[in-house]
Amino acid sequence: MKYSILSLSLLTAVASTNVIAMNSVYDEVSLQQAIADANNDSSVNKIIFERNAQITLTAPVVYTGDQDLTLFGNGATIDGSSAGSFILDNDLTAITEDGTLVFETAGEITIHKLTVENSATRGIVVNIPEDSEGDDISVNLYKVKILNSALYGLHIDDNLDAFDDGTAGSEIGIDLKIIQSTITGNGTGAIDFDGVRVDERADGDIDTTIIHTIIDGNGGDGIELDEAGDGDVDATLKHVSISDNGFFNEEDLDDGFDIDEADNGDIEVKLFKIQANNNMDEGLDFDEAGDGDVEMNLRQVSTINNTDEGIKVDEEDDGDIEFKFNKISVIDSGDDGIQLTELGEGEIEGELKKVTANNNAKYGIKIEQWVIEDEPEPVEQAGKVEIRKVTLSGNGKGDEIKTNNVTIE
Repeated sequence: MKYSILSLSLLTAVASTNVIAMNSVYDEVSLQQAIADANNDSSVNKIIFERNAQITLTAPVVYTGDQDLTLFGNGATIDGSSAGSFILDNDLTAITEDGTLVFETAGEITIHKLTVENSATRGIVVNIPEDSEGDDISVNLYKVKILNSALYGLHIDDNLDAFDDGTAGSEIGIDLKIIQSTITGNGTGAIDFDGVRVDERADGDIDTTIIHTIIDGNGGDGIELDEAGDGDVDATLKHVSISDNGFFNEEDLDDGFDIDEADNGDIEVKLFKIQANNNMDEGLDFDEAGDGDVEMNLRQVSTINNTDEGIKVDEEDDGDIEFKFNKISVIDSGDDGIQLTELGEGEIEGELKKVTANNNAKYGIKIEQWVIEDEPEPVEQAGKVEIRKVTLSGNGKGDEIKTNNVTIE
């Protein structure tokens, strides 16, 4: 979906809503009352904040209604430093059900021009009920700031397991839109908590659009989309910074943008004008396991000074990797600059155009396909990659594209 169309549709929806802020939210009591009214009355579908209100919470705010709900923040700030708590188990993993704003619903959630900061646990949480069916849940953030949460900044959770194991979840998928927002400084209170985390289980897809947004400086991944069970991951990002993430756990550092897709389903990624720099593991890390393909269209993407690979894609079992990389800079990676690996039945086919891979610790570009890794002779048709204006220099293992069973044209 094009940015202009997407933005116009959301702005039109906001502008066309005739709202009167007669009983606007201005403090904790009025916010809790407004949410209680929405929980008890399905006709309540809008909550309006007083302009630039400063609200300090002493307890999480929990929405449990079935109806769609829109929060018009009007520049308000919610401080969650005293709302909720978590405990650490023996391996320093946090256990909690708390968050500053918690939505336990399959209704559409839209939040406009609101800041959630200093959360003692998670910033904004959407828990999808196990029995949800029908249309996918939609979560829309427009001009939202989620800053300095101890755990996740934004967490959309369709996983019934408290530790994110297994594949049990609802039958519906997740549609997430984030526009002109800032999600920074989250995930600094415990191991493996991200700026944006989406957990989708059982049936259903993850469909994510992020535009003109900063997702920097989070302790875990900047963004992690985790799909287990049958379903695809479709991600479109335009004008997004995903940098300086993944520093919290020195023994298991994290990425700028991480996608994990398991069982049947594809990964489809479209990135335009993206910066994924200075992350403590990979800049972009996409993993597809089970039957399914990886399709990527990357244009004007920069990955500089990431501790591991700049761009890493692994596809296992049946499925192909198809890609178009145009105007890509991969510089100063701590491993390979670009690493594409297809393991199992499948082929790699793609195009590298105006790609620069300089000063990476190992190969500038490595593209390999195997049925069984390190097999002595190829047993399937070779992949094919077309290159135009590719520059490699200063890479630790030389300045030729490293391949296995892939033809460079």
